[in-house]
Amino acid sequence: MIKVGLGHSTDVQQAIEQAMKTTSKPDLIICFASFSLNLNQVYHQIRRVVGEDVPIIGGSSAGEFSSLMDSPVTDSIAIMTLQSAYFSVGVGIGTNLHASPKQAASRAIGSAYANLEPNPMVMSLVFNAMDGKDASDISRIKPCINMVLPDGTSRQEEAFLRQLILETGSVSQIVGGSTANDFSSQYSYQICNGVYQDSAVVASFSSGLKMGTSMGHPYLPSTKGAVVTKSQGRVVYTLNGKPAVEILQNLMESDELTPELFVQHPFGIKSSDVFGEYTIKSAQAVNEDGSVSFYAEIPQGAFLRSMKTDQDTAKRLFRETLIKAIEDAGNPKKIAAVIVFNCILRHLLKCHLGVNDLILLREVCGEKVPLIGFNTFGEQGATMGGSIGHYNQTATVMVLAAETISQ
Repeated sequence: MIKVGLGHSTDVQQAIEQAMKTTSKPDLIICFASFSLNLNQVYHQIRRVVGEDVPIIGGSSAGEFSSLMDSPVTDSIAIMTLQSAYFSVGVGIGTNLHASPKQAASRAIGSAYANLEPNPMVMSLVFNAMDGKDASDISRIKPCINMVLPDGTSRQEEAFLRQLILETGSVSQIVGGSTANDFSSQYSYQICNGVYQDSAVVASFSSGLKMGTSMGHPYLPSTKGAVVTKSQGRVVYTLNGKPAVEILQNLMESDELTPELFVQHPFGIKSSDVFGEYTIKSAQAVNEDGSVSFYAEIPQGAFLRSMKTDQDTAKRLFRETLIKAIEDAGNPKKIAAVIVFNCILRHLLKCHLGVNDLILLREVCGEKVPLIGFNTFGEQGATMGGSIGHYNQTATVMVLAAETISQ
């Protein structure tokens, strides 16, 4: 039904050969590689092994992980190969993301859809599922998911997503993560049948196999917070009518607002859907005028809630995130693959708390389920109520099942 290959090594040749052992003719290659490596060499070495016809997507990371490792690592290449007659995938790239995010989104999804070849098997399974299931089951069928990999240094993920939703419709599922670097540069790399900078990748999955997505973070709301009284984009100028820096110093109980302190004290904003779950927004830096820059857009008028966590809470909430993705896929009996987009700030928090996500993934998804992921500069996904956004200190998850949508 589906074959999944997995390779993970500091040597790209070893990683791709390891992944190809179980997929002689893959339909898609996913590659997450450390920013410290030469990604052009990584891409061309993979291309020489798999041939010219297989789409390759991915990007640079701030840490790579897979079910072949005991914990996240750096300076490595993690590769997943997917082979199945039960799904098709079209990939597209949108360039010049920072200056023209709308055009980048339109080009990326337009190319992805143009490259998405009709699959009679998928169409037959969708028809059979519609004919043989009751309404509650039919409503959960997801024949299409768009995976996105935008440049995490562009600061344009929200604008990109807004245009992408206009192009695909509000019911389209979107999941992904922003490509990253090692904090030493002002750029990152995206892979889409070539290596790019300042771009965004879209991979559109049309699948007769059950698929699901979820997003989650390790935080609970505290009793402290402030109203955003002036903001523009990702910069907050005033909170409660006062300079943002003064209010944050009070909320964080520190006169010195350092990056390390920001990691440990993120903020949450309630989603506008019926579930009202908190989405995480992390402060980035204090500006000379007393404003504070964030890693995501902060809407004026929102209530910025201080968030809190501990080891047990972080573990429990990540288990719940994984379970939500499995439920979203229709509770398949067998999971074929899991892809995780994990914020680098969340990774640093987990290190501080002593939490290993890979242990939890094996507990929930199964010891032998192939998993791949990378530490990102931001995550894209939907809340329980369907609000799509760009988040911080979050994990977004995609589950692919070894079970058709008609089962």
